[in-house]
This record gives sequence, structure tokens and C-alpha cells, in this order.
Amino acid sequence: MVSNVIFQIDESKERCKCSGLDPDAIPKPTQRLSDRELYIRKMKYDELLSVMSLFAGRIMHLLSHTPLLLVLTDEEGFVLEMYGDQLIKKTIMDLGIIKGIQYSEDAMGTNSVYLASKLNKPVALLGPDHFHKALHNSACYSVPFYFETALPLSGTISLMTSLEQNNPVYLTLLSNIVDSIERELLLRRNNRQLDLLNRILIDSMRHGIIITDNYGRITECNNFIEQATQHSKSELIGSSVFDIEPFGRKMYEVLEQGKSFENLEMTFGNPLNGGLVCQFDSSVIYDNQLRVKGMYAQFRDITEKHILEKQVIASEKFSAIGKMAAGLAHEIRNPLTSIIGFIKMIKAGTIPQEKEQLYIEMVYNELLGLNELISQFVIMAKPSVPDRKQVDIHKLVQETVKFMESQFIMKNVNVGISVSPQLNKQLIVDADPIQIKQVLINILQNALEAVEERGIIQLFIEKDHKNIRIKIQDNGIGLSDHELKQILNPFFTTKENGLGLGLSVSYRIIENHGGTIDISSIKHVGSTMTIVLPLP
Repeated sequence: MVSNVIFQIDESKERCKCSGLDPDAIPKPTQRLSDRELYIRKMKYDELLSVMSLFAGRIMHLLSHTPLLLVLTDEEGFVLEMYGDQLIKKTIMDLGIIKGIQYSEDAMGTNSVYLASKLNKPVALLGPDHFHKALHNSACYSVPFYFETALPLSGTISLMTSLEQNNPVYLTLLSNIVDSIERELLLRRNNRQLDLLNRILIDSMRHGIIITDNYGRITECNNFIEQATQHSKSELIGSSVFDIEPFGRKMYEVLEQGKSFENLEMTFGNPLNGGLVCQFDSSVIYDNQLRVKGMYAQFRDITEKHILEKQVIASEKFSAIGKMAAGLAHEIRNPLTSIIGFIKMIKAGTIPQEKEQLYIEMVYNELLGLNELISQFVIMAKPSVPDRKQVDIHKLVQETVKFMESQFIMKNVNVGISVSPQLNKQLIVDADPIQIKQVLINILQNALEAVEERGIIQLFIEKDHKNIRIKIQDNGIGLSDHELKQILNPFFTTKENGLGLGLSVSYRIIENHGGTIDISSIKHVGSTMTIVLPLP
């Protein structure tokens, strides 16, 4: 390969001699681009020039004590840019070599730029290898490039220095620069494509997206965020995410404390007046070395779902009120009819005197029943605020069972209380003892009515680190799936003479204590009611 390059150099010098070039004269370029033409060509090579400038700066720093010049030419040999030592630049410019001139053989004689382009291989011309004697004290190295994948672009990158500073390593250095420039151009193109794809994805998403750097400054967001925050993208980019409500404080916790959030509900403005209700997710972004690069947040619009849920809840409330009113009216109408009938009979004097007292007693009992019904309804609709005290649940359960003992004996029902062995006998909760006792009586009464004679009712008291659980288990008739779904609804009852308010009242009382009532049942096997109360 070296011998072939030497042969090509000799042939070039012979062609220059035959064309009438004078080796003693200073080479004079005959072709030069106008300022406009040079600008247009440099625009075509703009990104390559940007990368070349970066590598040229590194080489100048690395070889700061060596006078050298780097030259970039296009596919026709026109000089687009020169980088390097000012002294050698002046020497070259005195020879007429400036930006915009063409390195042709017929004007510039034997030169490395022309030969590298023609042979499509690296070429080094040392001293007398040049045709013109004015360059015999110079060493020139040129490497051709053709970036087919990246742009595509072609041309040469050349290095010129004094003959005393010549070094075959320069040719290898230029070849490595060409390879590095191509990789950088490919990387930039891929990054542009990836960035474009990211922007398309981010802007087209129906969700809100925010990306920040490791200081919490916003680096990317989409149109959804502009709408939600009422700020333009230009205002948001570069600003601190911590200053934006309602999510700024949460994102501070993500970045500073390493927290992550998922499905956290947030509201921007009034949802009924153009505002948004969103589910918020956020987490830290790490690089390959697990260093914090920033954070990411996503906002999923659930405004329609939120409004629909509110409408459904409102509809259910009105439906419940209607059912409750109908149930209450039904329960009141029957005793009222009897009361009105008795009163009419008393007023008309059609009741024998000896039975008048009996009828008055019956009216009184009906009125007491109505009063009890109204009282339960009021408690169910709006239970009174619990009068909380330190209550020993084990003792309260024992007292309630003792209070109902006569009923259990009359039906010959066996009732037992089991406390987990690892628990202390004193199990203290912060509760209203009267209301909790009322709940226990209601549930035990239901269990008692559900079991046959010689049935079994078992109470279990359990505890974990957060709650006390009271399980009331019976082997009664149980509930069907349909009955189980409605058992807590007001006025729903499976008993012939029941009002259907006992469990509704109990549920509201326990709910007011911050607890829950869970119900499980199998038809003809039995039921389990579990009261869960939080520990203080």
C-alpha cells in the first residue's frame, strides 16, 4: 500500500510538471468560493463542523507545544474551516491557502488533500514529496471520510506541521478522529430521533408528564401540565417544581427523601368548573451508576370518573332516603291506624267502660313502640357522638352476655366467651361503653333469633398490634348471598316482626368509633359478625 502511494505521488508530480507548473513558484489556488457559496456549503456541514471543533480543541490542547494546523475540506476539496496555531496559519495564508479555496492538483500541485480524496486512503506528504519547493519544509497528512450512515457527507481532514515535527502517529491520530467524529454524529442523530420520539410520545399522551433534573428544575413537560397548572411550557421549563401546587411538596419528598407515590389523588381547581382531578405517580430517576439524575411525575386525568362517582353517590343517597322514608312510613302507618281506631272508639263512647282502660293501655304501648322506632331511626341516620372512655372490652362482653343470660336460658342456647391465651385479661379501648353494649346486644339478639333450641353462640376476643376484634359466631339458619348483600340496609330484615334497623344502627355506631363490622354467612350453616375497634 505504501509503495502504491509513493507511485501515486511520483505520478502526480509528473503531471504537475507536464501541465507547466513551476516548482519554484508559490502555489496559487485558482478556484475560490464566494462568501455566500462558502456559507451555503458550511451550512451543509454544520453539525460536522460542530463536532470537528470539539475534537480540534482537544488536539490543540494535547499538542499545545507543537505548531500544527487542522483543515476540513468538502468532497470537492474546498476548505471549509481551519483550526490551529496562529503562526502556521499565517504562513499558510501567505501561500494563499484560506477558507473557500480548492485544493486541486492543477493549481496547488501535488498535495495530500487531493491524493487522499482520489485514492480514498490516508496520505502523508513529507517535505520534497510536495511539488512546490515552498512546501518542502512542511509535513502534511490527510485522511478521507465518508459518513454514509450519519449524514451522509464526504471530504478530508488534514493536519499540517513543520517537517521537523513530522510523526507517522499523526496519520493514525487523524484516522481515529474520523472514526470518533462518525460515532459522535451517529450518537447525535440517534439522540435527536430519540428526543423527537420522546416529545411526540409526551405531547400526545392524555396524561400529564413532568421530568426534572436532580435539583428539581423542570426539564420537560407536556400540554396537559400547561392546562392543569395554568402556566405555559416556556414558563415551566427551568423553574423549580417545588413551587408548584398542589404537587410541589410531594415531589420535594421524592427527591430529598427518596419517596415514591402511586395513585395519590390531587385536584387542580374546581372539577365542576374546568378543574382537574388526577391520580399522581412520582419516583426518582437514576443513571447507570445509580446516581440521582432527577425525577419523574405522571398525572392521570380521572375528572370524569370523579364527577360520575359523586353523581352516583348523590343518586344512591336520594335512593336510600326514599327507601328509608318509605320504610319509616310503612312502620308508622300500621300502629297509627290502630291508635286512630282506638281514639275514635273512645270518642264515640262505643267502648264499654270496663274495657276503656285496656284500650288506653294498648294506645300507650303503640305510642311507645313508635317512639322506639323514631329513636332507632334517628340513631341510624345520625348517631350521637360517642362519649369515649377507657373501656375493658373483655369485661364489657361478659356484662352484656350476663345481661342477656335469661334469654339464652329460655331458649336453651349455649353461649361461650373465648379470649386468645396470649392476651391479657384487660383489653382497653377508647370507646363509648353504652353504644358498644348496644351493638353487642343487637348482634347477640340477631344470633339468638337465628339459632334453634340448643343452638350455640360463641364469642371470640382477639387482638393484633392495631385492633381489637370481637367475633360473634352462631350455628343458626345463616343468610343467602342476596340477603348478605342487603343485611346492612335500613328496614331490610329476615324476621317476621323485625324493623330492620338494628344492624344499620350498629354499623353506624362502630363506624363512628373508627372501626368496622364484617359479616360472613353460609345458608343453613351459620353466621359470623366481626366487630373491629382500633386500639388507643
